[in-house]
Amino acid sequence: MKPPRLNVIEGGDPFRRQAATWFARLRADDVAESDRQGWQHWMAADARHRAAYERIERLWSAAGEHAQHPQIAERLRDAVAPAAPKRRSRAPVAWARYALGAGALAAVLALAAVVPRWSERPVPETVYVTQVGESRTIALDDGSRVSMDTDSRLVVDFSGAERRIVLDRGRAYFRVAKARRPFLVHTEDGSVRAVGTEFEVYRRNDTTEVALVEGRVALLAAPTADAGQAALGTLDPGQKARFRKHQPLHRLAPAAPGALPTWLSGKLVFEDQALSAAVAEFNRYSRRRMVLGGEQVARLRVSGVFRSDDPHAFVEALEELYPVAVDESSGGDIVIAARR
Repeated sequence: MKPPRLNVIEGGDPFRRQAATWFARLRADDVAESDRQGWQHWMAADARHRAAYERIERLWSAAGEHAQHPQIAERLRDAVAPAAPKRRSRAPVAWARYALGAGALAAVLALAAVVPRWSERPVPETVYVTQVGESRTIALDDGSRVSMDTDSRLVVDFSGAERRIVLDRGRAYFRVAKARRPFLVHTEDGSVRAVGTEFEVYRRNDTTEVALVEGRVALLAAPTADAGQAALGTLDPGQKARFRKHQPLHRLAPAAPGALPTWLSGKLVFEDQALSAAVAEFNRYSRRRMVLGGEQVARLRVSGVFRSDDPHAFVEALEELYPVAVDESSGGDIVIAARR
C-alpha cells in the first residue's frame, strides 16, 4: 500500500508531513477501518515513518488538555474536511483524499507555538498511547523496549532514583535493560518491580495480570496511608498472577518458560474460554463491535487461534462450529445470537 500523496506541499520533511496527515486523519469523525489499516501499512513500511509519527504524538501528548483547544481542534477538522464521497464497505482507500498535508501539519504543529505560552515549565514525563487496532514498540532512554497492545496508555517518568512507568489501561510487554535503578510498572492495583527481565502487564476489568517470561519480578500491593506498599509475592519464568487493589495475589495457570505472549505476533489464543470473554478480547481490536444475543450464547466455550485483525474469520468459525447465527445491527455491530 502506497503512502499518502502530499504533492500539495513543496519542500520540508516529507515524513513529518505524512505523519501529520495521518495524525489528523485518525482523529477525524469519519475515520474508517480502512484508514487505520492504511496507516498501519505506512507505519510498518519505514522506520522513519514511525519516528516521525511518534514525534508528533509526543508533542500532542505533552500538550495535554491544551491539545483540545478550540483553535487547534478547528484546524484539525479543516485538515480532514475534503473527504471523498462515501466509500463502499470493502473499497480500497482512495489515496487522493489524503493530499491534505498542509492543513494537517499546520494543525498539529500549531501546538509548538501555543504550548509554550500555556505552560511555564516542560512536562517531566512522556505519554504513549495506542489507538484501537494499533500496536507499537517504543525504545526508552535506558535501552529498555516496550511493546504496547491495542488501546493502551502508559506514562514514562524516569528519575535518578528509579525507572517509573504507569500503565493506565491496556497491555504492554516490557524488555528491561539491566541497570542499578529499579524498573517499576505501576497500575491502580499495585506495582511490578524488575531489573533486567521480560514480562507482560495487562490492566483490565479493575485487575492487573502479570506474566513473567524471563528473569524475576516482585509484585507489590497498591500503597496505603499507613502501610506503604506491601509485598504480594514474586514470579519466576512462566508464572502468571492476577491482583486487585487491596486484595491478595491470585496465581494463574503457568505457561512454558520463555514463551512470548501471542498478541505480539498478532494472534489471539482461546483455550476453552467463554465466548463472552473471547468477544470482549476481539472488541479491543476493532471499533466495529461484536454483540452477544443472550446468556446462552455468552456461555459457549470456544478454543482456537485467530488473527486479532480478522474478526470475520472468528465469526465464520463460530457459525460453522456452533449453533449461532450472525447478523448486522442497524448501527453496524456484529450480532451473534442463538440459531433458531
